[in-house]
Amino acid sequence: MKKLPLLFALVIASMTVAFGQGYRADNFDFATGISLKTSAETPVAKRAKGGAHHSLGASINSMSHPRSSDFNISNSLGGYTTGNATIDGLIVDSGRRNSVDPLLLYSIMHQESTFKPRALSHKGASGLMQLMPGTARRFGVTSIWDPKQNIEGGTRYMRWLLDKFDGNINLALAGYNAGEGAVMKYGNRIPPYSETQEYVRRISKRYALIRDPYAANAANSIGREQMAAVQHKESTPLSMYERSVFSVRLPDGRLQLVSQ
Repeated sequence: MKKLPLLFALVIASMTVAFGQGYRADNFDFATGISLKTSAETPVAKRAKGGAHHSLGASINSMSHPRSSDFNISNSLGGYTTGNATIDGLIVDSGRRNSVDPLLLYSIMHQESTFKPRALSHKGASGLMQLMPGTARRFGVTSIWDPKQNIEGGTRYMRWLLDKFDGNINLALAGYNAGEGAVMKYGNRIPPYSETQEYVRRISKRYALIRDPYAANAANSIGREQMAAVQHKESTPLSMYERSVFSVRLPDGRLQLVSQ
């Protein structure tokens, strides 16, 4: 792992804080897979959104079987940014349309590509949501590098996984990483793959952090030089345990996640 600039390191140190017919069981490694369709609004977007909900401050880590129905769908990214206002808007729009919390999508994207539209894994996963070619074809993606299509594909795939696993967020995340076939193989449980288990742990932690209203107040401010370091930092490989993830406040006042 590359060393961060000294000043940024000091900043970090100071922070405390099914299978449907016709579908194939894709298997994805830590680079993940996703998919997309550019057609009109999917029927799932028409689902009712009623029911009881926990507050935005509820921690996913405190729930043994977190379900998407237990949380409100956010109307914004809550002050967080990818560093690109257009991409921020696409996340919120796609999340609303497909009834997937934009904050969950943001958490996934931070791990998958650290918000880099041209990210490409050694396994061939591409773009912001790291779509695998086979999964992209499965969901009708026509341009895998188009941020709008890439985000919509990842969102629709997450919606499909949430429906497949009865709204269980952890199982949906495991399926996003290892493929829904792997989750089904182990009796609809998180597969005993160290990378998949680390992936679910990381996204759960990110999701809980950015939903916590106190996280914004605790975020340390960083300068433009340190902001550049944040935006160019790669995710720690899933074969390694990620020690910490923090919220930092950028020079323009917005928030962004950074992992240590």
